[in-house]
Amino acid sequence: MRVAAFGQAVALVGLGLLAGSPAFAQQDLKDDVEALKKGQQEILRQLQELKTLVQSQAQARPAAAGVKDVVFDLGKNPVKGQNSAKVTLIEFSDYQ
Repeated sequence: MRVAAFGQAVALVGLGLLAGSPAFAQQDLKDDVEALKKGQQEILRQLQELKTLVQSQAQARPAAAGVKDVVFDLGKNPVKGQNSAKVTLIEFSDYQ
């Protein structure tokens, strides 16, 4: 029994030595928290810059033409199916 109790005491003391003194541990945690706060502030600043950029580009972009429910005259062009069938047009663009 004495050997087991001694082993537990040594283990507890060893853990205390590995962890360092409480004052150093608290300062390390405070430093870590401050570093995280600075990192979060930088991320928030960058997000605000991106938001501003996206808003400015959205305002500069011309409004889409109102082409909803427009009837197109196909003339004498051949068609397959009903002449009054509904069609959805989608434009894919690459501005590079």
